[in-house]
Amino acid sequence: MISWAAIPQPRSFTPAGGRLLLADVTVVGGSGCEREAERLRAELRELGLTTPSGDVSSEGVATPSGSAPAGSGGTIISLKLDPGLDTIPGTIDAERAEIVVTMDGVRIRAVAGAGLFRATRQILHNVRARGYVPCGVAWVAPAVAERGLHLDAARKFFPAHWIKDELRRAADVGVNAFQWHFSENEGFRLENPGHPEVMSAHVITRAEAAEIIELARDLHISVIPSLDMPGHLRKALAEHPDLQLPAAQRPADAEPLAIPDTGHALNIAEPAAMEFAHALINDMADVFAGCHAWNLGGDEFVDFAHIDAYPGLGRAARERFGPDATGFDLLTAAVNEIADDVAARGFEPRVWNDGMFRARHVRLDPRVKVTWWTNWHAEMVPVNVALGEGHGVVNFNDALFYYVLGENAGYRYPTAARVWEADWHPGLFPSLPGGHRQEILAGELAGAHAGAHAEARAGAAATASGRADIGERADGTAVGGEASRSGYPAQLVGAYFSVWADKPQAQSAREVSDGIRPGLRALAERSFNAGSKLTLDEFCELDAAIGVPGPAVS
Repeated sequence: MISWAAIPQPRSFTPAGGRLLLADVTVVGGSGCEREAERLRAELRELGLTTPSGDVSSEGVATPSGSAPAGSGGTIISLKLDPGLDTIPGTIDAERAEIVVTMDGVRIRAVAGAGLFRATRQILHNVRARGYVPCGVAWVAPAVAERGLHLDAARKFFPAHWIKDELRRAADVGVNAFQWHFSENEGFRLENPGHPEVMSAHVITRAEAAEIIELARDLHISVIPSLDMPGHLRKALAEHPDLQLPAAQRPADAEPLAIPDTGHALNIAEPAAMEFAHALINDMADVFAGCHAWNLGGDEFVDFAHIDAYPGLGRAARERFGPDATGFDLLTAAVNEIADDVAARGFEPRVWNDGMFRARHVRLDPRVKVTWWTNWHAEMVPVNVALGEGHGVVNFNDALFYYVLGENAGYRYPTAARVWEADWHPGLFPSLPGGHRQEILAGELAGAHAGAHAEARAGAAATASGRADIGERADGTAVGGEASRSGYPAQLVGAYFSVWADKPQAQSAREVSDGIRPGLRALAERSFNAGSKLTLDEFCELDAAIGVPGPAVS
């Protein structure tokens, strides 16, 4: 039987023998622990495990060190912030925590509030799964900084209360990022007083958005807005046909384009179209004030395999960048312009990978992190090109973690079984054509060699493994001359599970919630721990035993 019943599993657990049965619980917290102590009291109260004394605030109860009050009786759970907590090589400092369980109670120390939150979830999971907490010492520390959920809330309307419930469920298993995709070809579902003509009939209001973001922050979840451009803008451009990219020019007998028209695409050769893009960003920026990143899109702008069929792109590129420039140079320049806008507003710019690193003259802004979702086409460069140019990458592996409603475009709903079969970990990216594996292994060295970029481009369609040489560990410590297995490089930001509502009526919101649970939890377990020591059967057993958190508590 699994010793410690939690998802994700702790980094380590050293059993001491015995089981702690929680009863008449009193939660006490030192300075800075007030919110997590308050939260845990409320959650234990819902489970019937606290007495009135357990409901008393820490004021007058806890000492500054977070030690238990004399004569409190019952089970004591103490929380303490300790910035000097021992480092665990290859993990993320901000979420690190130590959990000590004895027959007398539980002592939790963490570097920051996020670590306290992760640690208290571990206690609650054991209680929900088995009714007790095993005695011993557990260390909690994630292998990568972001474990995320992407939600296409543009094609399908998901009400605010549903989004909030999913954030609570996701946070319960260690998910700490939420990419909110509110604009698509089929819908724009965030209230926009600045450009009301772009909005769908059903939208999340500004007030609801503020509540969602406030809840996410309370759950230690970063919110990342996703406003895709210059493609995927059909809904926003429907009332602005003058800003749409002119149609491709091809012989009548030419093969059909993968993206048949341009009603979704901004005419990036025209300043007025770029001004519209900046105006949409300006409309939305205040909603997400304080969020750290912004995904600006850049994907599926045109049929990239036939980008020369759009003469306006090539003509503008040659005028600006030289006689051999292509539409990819113009696209990269547009992405850089948008990235500069969002960066000036305090956001870290992010972009999807499929159209990037294909320009002849224009380099992608080094501040941009690349959300890597696919390598289905041979002309899409491998991930080590981005790494060689110094970009951070985020793993959105579509083959394993794209939950596409209606299983559109050949996708299958993700399952834990396929994730375990692939032996997936955060460094395993989508395969190259031919099934060649792309993988960043924990402990590999950074700083690609001088010729790596050119070599990677040349080998994009070849049989390269895609493994990258990278430079410092995720915890910021230097990697020595010999690669260790202790941690991923800092360029590997994290990994995400994605919900895409291609066929919005294929599932109800409730069915989506139930359907994503196994795959999202598989990502949470294996991204937190750089893989998993659990077997598939053990994981599924834990998933069922832990269940989902109860109603919202404060």
